[in-house]
Amino acid sequence: MDLADRQSITRELCQRLATVADVAIVVAGMVAPAAPPTDFDPLELLVITERVRQRPMHSFMMRGIPVTINTIALPDLEVILQVPDLRWPQWLSWLAQVQPIVGTAEQVQDWLSRARALPERAFYQSIIPYLPQLVFRRYSELRAATVRRQASVARLLVSELLMEMISALCLINRCWLTQHRYAGLNESFSFPLQPRDWPQLATALIAAQELDEIGRLAGTLIGNYWQLLVRCSLQVENHQTIASAPL
Repeated sequence: MDLADRQSITRELCQRLATVADVAIVVAGMVAPAAPPTDFDPLELLVITERVRQRPMHSFMMRGIPVTINTIALPDLEVILQVPDLRWPQWLSWLAQVQPIVGTAEQVQDWLSRARALPERAFYQSIIPYLPQLVFRRYSELRAATVRRQASVARLLVSELLMEMISALCLINRCWLTQHRYAGLNESFSFPLQPRDWPQLATALIAAQELDEIGRLAGTLIGNYWQLLVRCSLQVENHQTIASAPL
């Protein structure tokens, strides 16, 4: 499926959505495919509606290619823009890459500008409660795999750890990827705020095969990540007693 076919399918899908949707569509279009595009890239659409629809994500196959329609209601998008959470990097990345068929690019740019305008203090206060959900669990799973001597499991967890680190760095830098996930790794290497030796450690982790080396590199990365959080005054709570846990 070449780019012209993708654009044609996107246009027809957006037109059909605008006709059959039970709510009005504010913006809809194709999320720009990875570059250079191939015949095998999945097709992603971003749809922003006036109010909530029952299916926020809709997937199906079209001519052998997976099609995913990511839908968000405008009120929910407004909340994400004003009170960021773990959804912020992904939705803003989609917004940055969407090619509107319904609605205008000017409207999309307005949302992106509002995301950039949120003061740093308010942004950080909003994301601090969510930071423990990123990176640390994957690292714990990776460490457990090294103790169990499960090399294949540890290698699989490396990519998940790195993807979550990218999401965390997007939040810490108050920015979003303008490329697809794996291409976004190189994009994250230029972020102003990053763990010490992030490009070298990420690259080495991807190449690592030996279990002990994976564990050592991951441990160094997490230590450097903790230092980054401290430098940014992002205090991730690490409770020592049940009584202090935020239940």
